[in-house]
Amino acid sequence: MPATASRARNHRRLTPRAIAVASMVGTGIEWYDFFLYATSVVLVLGPLFFPTTDPLTSSLLAFSTLGVGFPVRPLAAVVLAHFGDRVGRKRTLVFSLLLMGGATVAVGLLPTYAQVGMWAPTLLVLCRCAQGFAVGGEWGGAVLLAVEHAPASRRVLYGAFPQLGTPIGLLGSSLAILLTQLMPSSAFMAWGWRVPFLCSAVLVVIGLWMRLRVHEAEEFLTVRNSGATVRRPVMEVLRRHWLAVLIGTATAFVSHAAYIITAFLPSYATTVLHVSSGSALTALITGSAVACLVALIVGQLAEKRDRRPFSVAGALLSAVWVFPAFLLVESFGAWGLMVGVTVSLAVLMIQYAVLSSLLADQFPTRVRYTGISISFQISAVLGGGLLPILASWLVKLTGGDWWPAAAMMTAAGVVTVAGSALCQDKSRTDAGAISKPALS
Repeated sequence: MPATASRARNHRRLTPRAIAVASMVGTGIEWYDFFLYATSVVLVLGPLFFPTTDPLTSSLLAFSTLGVGFPVRPLAAVVLAHFGDRVGRKRTLVFSLLLMGGATVAVGLLPTYAQVGMWAPTLLVLCRCAQGFAVGGEWGGAVLLAVEHAPASRRVLYGAFPQLGTPIGLLGSSLAILLTQLMPSSAFMAWGWRVPFLCSAVLVVIGLWMRLRVHEAEEFLTVRNSGATVRRPVMEVLRRHWLAVLIGTATAFVSHAAYIITAFLPSYATTVLHVSSGSALTALITGSAVACLVALIVGQLAEKRDRRPFSVAGALLSAVWVFPAFLLVESFGAWGLMVGVTVSLAVLMIQYAVLSSLLADQFPTRVRYTGISISFQISAVLGGGLLPILASWLVKLTGGDWWPAAAMMTAAGVVTVAGSALCQDKSRTDAGAISKPALS
């Protein structure tokens, strides 16, 4: 009987490919929630929660709230990754999904400034902080579920699957807003904008069902069952792997500076150049779809190859292309925005597709969740939190010029080029060897 039960239990277990897909779906749902806020900033949240007589000022105030969710992400990386390294990746990911979904649904239920005054933006900021905490523990766990379950010959490709969650989330959130905008403008501003946020409840149920079916990877179970887990993972990471954290932070930097492309550029196009919001959303949808295709292609090409050249190439192209992207929007409006955003997301994905497996190689299994999460989330604060705020301030200061934002994206690309070159690549190393310390 025990043998029969064991065989039945093993039969029900998901394959490594199915686990990679489950990681992608769960991450896609969380990024849908996270990007839905960013996509709605200019269209809805500015006018309804930060009303002013100047539309640009209203949009910039709302846009600056994108950054408030970032300071809590390193805290989440420490807290949630602590349990991820000691207890397991699965339980931590279930918690992050529930927290993200709850915060997103709450945004859809919030009263506006006209109804409760300053309480409206205050509650909005609190919801954004909850989203930031959730995503702070999400990325590292989702990546490790895919990478640690993958066979040695598929670590890069399967590691690219949770990276697909980012463009899928962006595509889904943009499409949801675009569809609700088909209703009359008065209805959209009155209640229609809430629908995409409330729909997150359904998506969370789907994601939760998939995540509860996932089992822990043998690579992690071996560490846990042998008693090799670390009592304070964050202390070991900062003491023994601080150099890997710095390199990992630099390597992930340009992927977070991408908010200049996914949020700032569409915001600039609609508020300054008067491109329609529908055109901005269409550009994000098209760019996200192309980015998904690029991720799969790069995941295949980078398998069993040195991933550093892919990371360097993606960062370098992103640094160079950002100026033509802004010039295209300024010269050709909606069509320029379509080309600028699509190409930008495509070249960014060359770097982002290999980022997950590349960062995972820098840390041993016993502290890997903590190591990659801290690296990724510190980068998020600097590249995704501070840069959009600084870009908004400089654009306002220069009277609407876009070049400061483009210059910051270029600088972010240079930082990632340097970080990628310093990474250790273990693409030709057996999976078991990756459990050894990389940099210390």
